[in-house]
Formats: sequence, C-alpha cells, structure tokens
Amino acid sequence: MKMNKNAKKIGRFKRLGLRLIGPALSKMVLSWFLSKKIDKSKLALPADINRSSNIFIILPQERTEMIFQLENLFSMLGKYRDSKVTFLCPAAHVSFVIGLKNATVIKYIPQELALYNEPFYQTRKEISRCAFDICINLEKRYNICLAYFCALSRAHLRMGWEEAGTYPFLNVRLKPASGGGSNLWERNTVFAKLLGAYTDSKVRWGVPKAATEEVAQLLAKHKLKREPALICVDLANLEKRFGKPWCGELIRELKKSGAGQFYIFGGLEGESVSFTEEPFPCLPPLSITRTAALIAVTDFVITGKGALLGLSQVSYCKIIPVVNSEQAALYCKSSNRISPALFSEKPDSSTVRLVLKNLRTLISLNKSSASGQPEIV
Repeated sequence: MKMNKNAKKIGRFKRLGLRLIGPALSKMVLSWFLSKKIDKSKLALPADINRSSNIFIILPQERTEMIFQLENLFSMLGKYRDSKVTFLCPAAHVSFVIGLKNATVIKYIPQELALYNEPFYQTRKEISRCAFDICINLEKRYNICLAYFCALSRAHLRMGWEEAGTYPFLNVRLKPASGGGSNLWERNTVFAKLLGAYTDSKVRWGVPKAATEEVAQLLAKHKLKREPALICVDLANLEKRFGKPWCGELIRELKKSGAGQFYIFGGLEGESVSFTEEPFPCLPPLSITRTAALIAVTDFVITGKGALLGLSQVSYCKIIPVVNSEQAALYCKSSNRISPALFSEKPDSSTVRLVLKNLRTLISLNKSSASGQPEIV
C-alpha cells in the first residue's frame, strides 16, 4: 500500500501533534480514541479459551529476548496447534516462525515504524483484516505503536507485560517475577501457563534439513569433525564482555588442552566480527536458522551471557557459560548439560582453569551414543 500525498500530510500532522503534547498526553489521547472502537469491559474471555481459533502474537524486538521466549512460544503454539496464528514480527526474527503450520507473518523494521508513517499504516491495514480471539504482546518495553496494534486487534483477551501498556491497549498485564527461585525461561512461560498450556523445559528447536546440509558443508570446508568432540568458542561475545587479554589466555589454554576440535563462532548475521590470528578455524556470521543447525551438531559451547547462551539451551549441546552467580541464576536452566564457570567481579586465570575443568568434566560425562536429529517442534 502506497500512501498518497494527502495521507502523508495528515500522518505528518498527527505525528507533530502527538510530539507537541508529549508522551503522557499522547498515550491518553490514543487510549481515549481506541476506547471508542473496542469493548469497554476490562476483560472479556473468549467463549472457550481452549478452542480460540485466531491468535495474534507480537514478538519481542530484541534478539536475545526473542531467543529466551522460545520455550514460552513453543508451549503456546503446542496448545493452539490447530488455530490460526498471526505474528507481528521484526524482520530480523522471521526465521524463528516462518513455515509454521497455520501461521501468518506480518514483518516490519522496528527502526522504520513510527505513529502514522507509511510502515505504520501498512501494518495497521494488515492487522485490521482479522478479528482475533487472543492477543499476546511479548515485548517487555512500552512501544506506542505495538500498544496501539494490541488494541486494534479487538481481541477479547489482550495480555502483555506490565510495562508494555495499560487499558485499553491491554486488559491483562503480567508482572515479571523478581527475586530468586526462577530463571528467565520460567518467568517468560507465565503467558503459556496462564493460557493453560503445557510447558516443557526440555523443548528443542527443530532446524530445516536445508540448513543442516549447509552447515555440514561449512564444517567440511574447515575440516571440522565431531571426533573426539566439536567445541564452539563464542569469542566475539567473550571479548566484548571480558576483553582481549583474558580471552587470549583462554584460547591458549584451550589449544594446549587437546580436548577436541575447536572453532570460533563468527557471530550472528548482521554482526561485524573478524578474527585473523586465532589458532582455530573462524566461521563466518550465520543466520539464526544456520546457527541453530550449527549448534545442533556441536557437542560443547563456551560462551557468555547473550544470544548463543539462549540458543544453546534449546539444542542438545552441553554448555560452559562464563557468568557470575546472578547471571547463572537468571539465564541458565537447571540442567546437567550446563556447567557455569562462575566469577565474582571479573574473570581471571582461575576462571580460565574453571572453564577447562568444567569442559573436561562434561566430556567425561558425555555419552558416546548418538542422539539423532533435533526434535522438530
């Protein structure tokens, strides 16, 4: 849909007006406007929440947050496997949901989306075509456009995080659990649990056959095999968090260990990563799908807090995350596949030794029997 000149002028006028009155008043004006268009009741559950036929899910904009929502997302999709699901999806995250059964994907570029501009009108038109039973906003931060789309969905049940919007944007707001006793995966599954979905902490992300074949070719090109073990080092992430000197010591000790065949993870697609003097093969940046396929055939991953730590936990590999105790409690599932190398203020030589110790321990516990292909979800 192309906007004509008159529509563009009206859009610019509306955006200017909202900027002039400020965020607080803008929110009030939009709330009043939307309250005229939707049901006034605070909450109206679908007639049968277990048989809701049309679901609208707004995916998080930040990649790491998207990955840590996978268990929650798969649980909800498992419950509504026969329903039509529409995703409002950042363009960078399309590979997470493309190809799912009964799924429609409305993609957008977050940096280009603003109230009453052309991408906004295009997205609004696509959402307006459907009447939804349930709307689920997984974005934790308040975003006026996403909040607007929640109300525009006209869903009887519009749920999201506490900070993501108020009524009429949402009529059920969830507050993230604080304190100990639950990790980020468990906190995020509050959506699935509220809808009565079965949550499984052992869920795995299936990868397409084509991605698996491409990764096999990539490993062959770099002469990498799974014997005795294939080990990923997330060097870009570790250098970003802990600096080159510490990572240099880690790489030297890993090389001396002879624990297996190491490779340097080249980052996710769109990241600018370059390594030229490392003793291990350096792979190029990969898409999310190819990264999932790579991790599926990797035995061990050494990483820090970030996207790869999350992605590795929905695969079959074993993980040595370099984190402090608070990060371990928040980002790591309770699993014998995960053996954190903990530090207090910053990692040092003792942390390097702990990484090697944990790696050797996991290798000794690793069963030689093949686990087969990842489970298709």
